[in-house]
Amino acid sequence: MKDALVYWLATTEKEIHFIDAIISAYDGMAALRRNFRILNGRAMYKVYVSPGMEDEFLEVMARLRETATIADLIRDDDPTLVSD
Repeated sequence: MKDALVYWLATTEKEIHFIDAIISAYDGMAALRRNFRILNGRAMYKVYVSPGMEDEFLEVMARLRETATIADLIRDDDPTLVSD
């Protein structure tokens, strides 16, 4: 996604399917990639957030945290993001 914001989502392999289904229900909001990398000792999945949709994405993620296992949600340009 050109000009998309990138977030990293720490969750389990089991939960990623549920989270992906919810994100996909919001047409054009974001695209979750099931490939992961280890960041800060956790498996983290890359999420591309469409321009202008960051606030809506963060609202959806806040609601998802009530039912899904989400350890971290970190924006790619966050200076605290450390790669193992």
